[in-house]
Amino acid sequence: MKKIYSILLVLAGCLAFSACSDNLMELNKGEEELALTVSATNVALNENNAAGDGITFNWTTGTNKGTNAAISYTLEIDKAGNNFTKAYYVDLGQQVYSLKYTVEDLNEIITKELGVDYNKSADLEARITATVADANVEVQTAKTSFAATTYKPVSSTLYLIGSATPNGFNADNAAAMQRTTNGIFTWSGNLNKGTFKFITTLGSFIPSYNRDAASSDLKLIYRSSFDNPDEQFSIDEAGYYTIKVNLLNLSISVVKSATAVPPYSKIWFVGSFSSWNFTEMTQDPANPFIFRYGAVFNWNDGGEFKFATAQGWNNMYHPTTANAPYTWTAVKLDDTGDNKWSMTQSQCGKAYKIALDITPGKESMVMTEFTPYAGIYMVGDATPNGWSIDNATAMTAVDAYTFTWTGNLTAGDIKFTCDKQGDWMGAWFMATADGKALTDGTENITFVDKHIAGNGDIDRKWKVSTAGKYTILLNQLTEKMTVTKN
Repeated sequence: MKKIYSILLVLAGCLAFSACSDNLMELNKGEEELALTVSATNVALNENNAAGDGITFNWTTGTNKGTNAAISYTLEIDKAGNNFTKAYYVDLGQQVYSLKYTVEDLNEIITKELGVDYNKSADLEARITATVADANVEVQTAKTSFAATTYKPVSSTLYLIGSATPNGFNADNAAAMQRTTNGIFTWSGNLNKGTFKFITTLGSFIPSYNRDAASSDLKLIYRSSFDNPDEQFSIDEAGYYTIKVNLLNLSISVVKSATAVPPYSKIWFVGSFSSWNFTEMTQDPANPFIFRYGAVFNWNDGGEFKFATAQGWNNMYHPTTANAPYTWTAVKLDDTGDNKWSMTQSQCGKAYKIALDITPGKESMVMTEFTPYAGIYMVGDATPNGWSIDNATAMTAVDAYTFTWTGNLTAGDIKFTCDKQGDWMGAWFMATADGKALTDGTENITFVDKHIAGNGDIDRKWKVSTAGKYTILLNQLTEKMTVTKN
């Protein structure tokens, strides 16, 4: 016998408080005969209504012969004539008198558990068994019959593949689409000029969903064999696209966004300095094409590094030449070469900050030695000294890069100055968005040097909504801050 995957139990006996006591004892059920009914005796299952109601089983309580002993229920489903020898069953417990299956669940039970072929009609039986927690009361059963016609479900996974896609024709690493509901998938990201189609299984080119060349509209066609035509969809202009696919009606929409979006939303630093482990970089909140990383680069046999677009070795950002010095700014994205930046041992043991720009056609990497600021100070009406930059509240150095402060904040704004410059145009650590709530936890912070052209108007403060005692730990190298409300 087999257990259930997912069910919707209707706890009919627990609608009133008195019926849901801790021990769930049944009341005196007298001599009520156990009976089982179904919501429909002939069910045609349709995947277009996969989340809808498939069938509902209802049963009476049966009898405990006046003993007040609890009654437990078990439901079984099997092919007609099997006498429930290979039944699918579910233990329902006590005070449950109804069980509903969705179309998708019922189809899965009938095909996968009972072995009925797809797109076939089957005669089925259901049996409810009532067992009383009193050995003197006999087990009761009731049966009913129904028929159901199954369907073959579409794939629950779908992947983008082709020259236009991020990972090309690599079937092992095709871009996964998101399943929003049964048969419907979406994907958003950057596509190159080229072609694409869809596969259902990683590592396998068949089956696939291709362009239906016979349709005047943009439509899909299921390709089950390499002998079938391999028509693909075309992208004429590189850009950021949203693709929506409906495998049930074979429709597809491809929409190009007018807003520039970076090719990748995450970038990882990887190299000998990280023992070739992947360390996620921080995306710049003001320019999402720029990713930042700060660390002390201690020598670790080789002094090499590069940048990954995923936690794997495909599609990496490399220098345009082999063994490039860390001052080399030219970058290329490729999946073939293995150029790396290389540092000498004498250049290590120091703190550096990296800014990687992945703007297509303008890729660059800037790595600079970082000299920490000697002090970090808090200003704002939430801080003890308010907006007085000359008397800004000093934090305490933990080490050359880390500062901490513990004290009382009032409701209001807060940001951090590195140099207490009187014209407010100096160096700052600010929130990733203006008005961001100051809350418990670790978050990214933004370094803003207002001497740099275009930075003068940037002013992003944290908002303290709850007055109280706080501990703030700020690291100016990693550009992270941890807040604890005491």
